[in-house]
Amino acid sequence: MDASEGMRPFAIITGASRGLGAEYARALAARGYDLLLVSRDKPRMDRLAADLAGRYPVTVGMEMADLAQPEAAHRLYVAARQRRGALDLLVNNAGFGLFGEFVDLPMARLQEMLRLHVNTIVESIRLFLPGMIERRSGGIINVSSIAGLFSIPYLAEYAATKAFLISLSEALAEEVRPFGVHIQACCPGSTETDFHATAGFRPRNPLGLQAPAMVVAVSLAALERGPAVVTIGWRGRILALLSRVVPRAWLARAAARRMRPSRRAAG
Repeated sequence: MDASEGMRPFAIITGASRGLGAEYARALAARGYDLLLVSRDKPRMDRLAADLAGRYPVTVGMEMADLAQPEAAHRLYVAARQRRGALDLLVNNAGFGLFGEFVDLPMARLQEMLRLHVNTIVESIRLFLPGMIERRSGGIINVSSIAGLFSIPYLAEYAATKAFLISLSEALAEEVRPFGVHIQACCPGSTETDFHATAGFRPRNPLGLQAPAMVVAVSLAALERGPAVVTIGWRGRILALLSRVVPRAWLARAAARRMRPSRRAAG
């Protein structure tokens, strides 16, 4: 994507201090993007920013923010506008998982997930997208998950929010296609990050784990040429096919058997 006013292109990456977010930051810095890294983890973000600024001729800014809080999208928009007038790429990567029986999960964490995966992303897109449409240039990557193609007991809210992102991205991609703006839902499978440890479960994936660098490379390569929903490698193709041809009720029951945690103590 061409930068406006002769400047380097500018990208925002949320959840940028680790995992896929850090990998997007490395890949985009290597492509010559100035970056605004957004995270709650300042020490990790500091180290990543210093490394990128030392390796590439780009500007790396940082914004400490908890995007699960109300009005977070508006604060992010203001922070971006203070740095640059135009945004070329928004990577909505921040997210987390909650594993367990839905009735046992803390209400506060359920609400935080909804705000982070749904409210903040929707509001951020609504704030940044008009400028991209006006310039007829720009892109948005919503990091979803292959889980969004399934109903997954014991990861019920997580999978549902990722399904929302897939549907939203597909619809908006078609709305903005005439304006030269690209919107993608990136749907990795189980990936070599600390997601599972944070969510509280150990993956038992017979297809193995995907490398973050491969996920980001596939995502960025597909951004301008499509499709709107991007799965990763042969694992992603197999799971996407299963989601279309196998009855959803059967898949949900199979997932429940595989995902079921230890039984709650009686009472």
